[in-house]
Amino acid sequence: MSKHPKIILASGSQARQSMLSDIGLEFTSMPADIDEEAIIDRLVKEGRDIPLITEQLAQAKAKHISDANPNALVIGSDQTMEFNDQLITKAKSVDEAREKLKAMRGKSHRLYSSVCVIDNGNTVFFHTDSARLTMHNFDDDFLDAYIKKDPEALTICVGSYRIEGAGLWLFDRIGGQHNTILGMPLLPLLSFLRKTYKILP
Repeated sequence: MSKHPKIILASGSQARQSMLSDIGLEFTSMPADIDEEAIIDRLVKEGRDIPLITEQLAQAKAKHISDANPNALVIGSDQTMEFNDQLITKAKSVDEAREKLKAMRGKSHRLYSSVCVIDNGNTVFFHTDSARLTMHNFDDDFLDAYIKKDPEALTICVGSYRIEGAGLWLFDRIGGQHNTILGMPLLPLLSFLRKTYKILP
């Protein structure tokens, strides 16, 4: 694989890191310390739709890292969730996550995932994809058992679940690309890297 340019993933997400390392891409991971809530609040007040908000979050992460690493190719990615036509953010507590999951059971929601690439301060690639997921109508005992199985996911994941782990038990139907559900549209990104930067496996 080409060692040039240096690639940085502007994320501390284990799922996103695993996606790239599993396919053999050489990269460095640098979490982007940005105020996501402030960006979301501003864009919601401006009336922006959820896909655009997702794109802006991905771009903000990439730009934050790119500003400090101008010679690197920086990949930023983010994910949002839409439920009942509303933007849903990460739960701040286990109790909040529990109430969110109770509201979502037996219903569908949509995940939006965006990826952005910045090269020397210039945004050179954007892609947004979505997936529709439907939870089965589980009872409270089932929910409590799930919460004990993966308590960490309740507040670090936007949907309060990890689809690659115990969260899969929550679902009845899933429609969409697996990588989009994990938080990054991988195939369009790889196509761009291959065609534009000649990065090969």
